[in-house]
Order: sequence, then C-alpha cells, then structure tokens
Amino acid sequence: MDTELLLTFLTVAQSGGISAAARILHRSQPTITERLQRLSHMVGEPIYIRSGRGIVLTPAGESLISTARRMRDVTDEFEDVVLRRQRLQSGVLRIAATNTVASYFLPQRLVAFQKIYPDIDIHLRGGVIDWKDISIPDWDLFFLEGGMDIEGLPSYYFITPWMQDEIVTIFPEGHPLLQKKIIRLEDLMSYPLIWRERTSGIRRSVEHMFSRELLAPKQSIEVTGVEAVGTAVEAGLGIGFVTAAALKHRKEWRIAARRIPYPDGIKWTLYLARPQSVYQSIAMRQFLSYIDICA
Repeated sequence: MDTELLLTFLTVAQSGGISAAARILHRSQPTITERLQRLSHMVGEPIYIRSGRGIVLTPAGESLISTARRMRDVTDEFEDVVLRRQRLQSGVLRIAATNTVASYFLPQRLVAFQKIYPDIDIHLRGGVIDWKDISIPDWDLFFLEGGMDIEGLPSYYFITPWMQDEIVTIFPEGHPLLQKKIIRLEDLMSYPLIWRERTSGIRRSVEHMFSRELLAPKQSIEVTGVEAVGTAVEAGLGIGFVTAAALKHRKEWRIAARRIPYPDGIKWTLYLARPQSVYQSIAMRQFLSYIDICA
C-alpha cells in the first residue's frame, strides 16, 4: 500500500475537490487524478464521482476515510518523532564506564551536555570492573582504562584513545620517604603497597612500570576502587596509586602525593569504544563531538 495515495485521497475528500487538493499538496491536478485512479484500481471499484466542480464519495470511498485519518495521524506522529530527534529534543544515550572514568571524568561533561540538550535521556552504568559482567548490546558507548580488555564488541565498533591522565603515588602523612627530594620506584619496594583490583587499568599501568624497571613488588593489600585506595593510604596501611583527576576531586584526603618515577611520572590513557558513524544516532554523534572538543 502506497500511503501517499491514501493521504492524497483524504486531502481530496476533506477539501471537496481535486483542484483544491492540488493547491494544498502543491501538485498538479493530473497528478492528483492519477493517484486517485491508482487507488480506485487497488480497491477494485470507484471511490468517488464528480459533482460539478467537486466530488462525491462512493460507499467504497466512505469506507476508506477512517483508515486514511488513522494513517495521517500515524504519519504525523512519525514525522514529529523524526523531527524531535533531529533537533535533539528526544533520544537516549546509554554509556558504560569503569569506576574511575564514571566518577572523575564523565560527570562534569554529562552535566554540561545535558544543559545544552536537556531532552536527551542519558543512562550511565559506572563501576564496571570486568566487561564480561555486562550485556554489551544494552549499551551504546564504552569508556575503559588503558590495559583493560573488552570482549564481545560488534564488528562495527572500534576503540580509540580518548584522553590521557597521570597516575600519582600517594603516601600517608609523615611517611619516611617523604623526606627524600627524589623518590624512585625501587624506594617503594621496602614498604607496603595498596593495589587496585586486578582488572584495574591503573593497576596494570603501575605493574607495567615496575616490570619495565625489572622490579617485582610484593602484593600487600588489594582493594576495589579509587576511594578505597585513598582510605587505606590515609589510614596508614601503605602506599597507593591513583589518577591525578581523582586526586583533584579528593582534597579532603589527608595524604601526600608524589610523581614517581621522577620527573615524568606514569602516563595513563583512557579509551572510548564507539560504533562507526553510520551506526551512530544523532544524539550520539552530538555527544561524541562535544566530548572530543572537551577532551
């Protein structure tokens, strides 16, 4: 069924004639007549007869009116949905991220984005420790830490670096090493260390740095999440490693931070898994454009 035929017929019926419908639809009279003939052919009998300069519907034509009106309502609803999405007045964005990214890198960006586009519904799943624990098809964008693996991505997704941060070493106040001007990785070997969970990108980056220096520190304490590391270090249980972004947000921690190894510290990359542009919604494209600018 060609919906255009039915909607043209409805316009003719409501306007009372072919010439009036032609003006409303910005089409020629022969075009309107041709559409009505095609519709009559599909029905199998006449749907109108001419009466002076107007038309009169046949019983077959009358039977189509209610259907044509419902078709018009559905078409109008469809056009409204499309227009709202094009104007970013509706849409859904589903984001999954690790604890560190969800806590320290995304909130301000999401708040700022929603001030611009308040009608976009954003769902954020933070605290992802193992990507095997979530249903990949249920989410649109994935923010992950350097060194973390994500399996099960559709073939049309690709992973790119999003932004870079630094990992700093934090000490309890009054720790003996703080008396040294320069602290090296090997200096940490004699003290208890606080480690993140094994799937943590921060932990993998730190372990890689130790391995590069041919050092094998003993595991002292393992905790989950940035907050737990800060709490353990603050309590004096050992030395920990956190991202610089987290440290900026945790000014209440009673700890001391140092860049180790001196002077460059440990660089840390955050990654974003996104679908190819042809698979991106309008809301997603706008959000990606926004965060790329803010990165």
